[in-house]
Amino acid sequence: MRAKLKYSIGIAVLLGVLLYLKTLVPPETDWRQTYSCMDKIPFGTWILRNSLDDLFPHPVIKVNRKSFYERWTHDSTTCTVFIITNRFRPESPDLNALLQKVKKGSQVLIASEVWPKELTDSLNITFKSLHGNILDSVIRLQNLTGKNRDKEYRFKKLIQSGWFELPDTTAVIPLGKGNNHVNYVQVPYGKGSFFLHAQPQVFTNYHILYNDHHYLEEVLASLPESNGEIEWDEYYKPFGSRNESPIKIILSLKALRAAYWTLLTGLVLYVLANIRRRQRPIPVLPPKTNLSLDFVRTIGLLYFHQKNHQDLVKKIFVSFSEYIHSKYFIRHEFTSSFYQKLAMKSTVGEQLIARIFNQYQVLSTKERVYEDELIRFNGFIELFYRESRKASGQNIQKN
Repeated sequence: MRAKLKYSIGIAVLLGVLLYLKTLVPPETDWRQTYSCMDKIPFGTWILRNSLDDLFPHPVIKVNRKSFYERWTHDSTTCTVFIITNRFRPESPDLNALLQKVKKGSQVLIASEVWPKELTDSLNITFKSLHGNILDSVIRLQNLTGKNRDKEYRFKKLIQSGWFELPDTTAVIPLGKGNNHVNYVQVPYGKGSFFLHAQPQVFTNYHILYNDHHYLEEVLASLPESNGEIEWDEYYKPFGSRNESPIKIILSLKALRAAYWTLLTGLVLYVLANIRRRQRPIPVLPPKTNLSLDFVRTIGLLYFHQKNHQDLVKKIFVSFSEYIHSKYFIRHEFTSSFYQKLAMKSTVGEQLIARIFNQYQVLSTKERVYEDELIRFNGFIELFYRESRKASGQNIQKN
């Protein structure tokens, strides 16, 4: 009990020290690229989501946390959809639902660094990517439409990782460039259009606050006016609702992650420290002695030393008779039929049994019994005991 109390106190003190040290350390900036409208971190989209009310004052804005297939299977209305993520890779049923949605007249803005080949093939465009860009490099972005067309906007901490290549004969409309590569296009599809942007980071909180936000305003101005609903996607995110398991939520936050690993480490140390079962040493106790046998042996030696052999013969025979009665449930008789019955039950030779009883009849009538006669008589009885016990042991093994 004291050991458990010591462990509890030690763990409580350790957690207290960790909490105290945590209060002394300033919070670190979370640079994860979540693109979530719930996050105010640098690469969240909280500012853009809350600015849509000013940019699009008439429509109703809804947050979608379901897949396209679940959301639009029984919904034929048109709307404007915002999808801001780092890797846009919907499943085939979801992509088909998206294509059908645009075909009926919806407008969809997708900003991503990775695109599914099924989508680019369906829209007859090619996406190229470049690796090895430096994060702190300066990217020159420009819009090809609007009143500030061809104006360059210089963005820091932005990666020019990909762009679109358009065939000569295509209905795709280039809307913007990044480092002289087309990074923003409009692709008519059915009654609606896709608006594809290759730099999703320009839509995040950091670049809206610390770079020129007029560029993003011009990007959104290229979208047609919509009197329907605006759907903001929260499903196709790096840390979207489809990935929100309890363990991932714990591991996504530094404080919870540290507490989780501290708890696991403490449990492992506790198990290792108590892996051997703790108990008091078991003392070695000597086996209990049979006092009855000691008493019989003492009485026998007393009679033997007193040379009262005749009386000792009678007591040995009385003990032998009691043994026969308690083990074989028969009373002794000095007849041949009794000898046969006892031999059959004890599996001891009838000749030995007859010799024991005959010898007793002789010794019990003598006036004086000598020592060698006593020893011989006792030897016959001991031989009976040994053979009867041996037969009993063999019967037990057979069973």
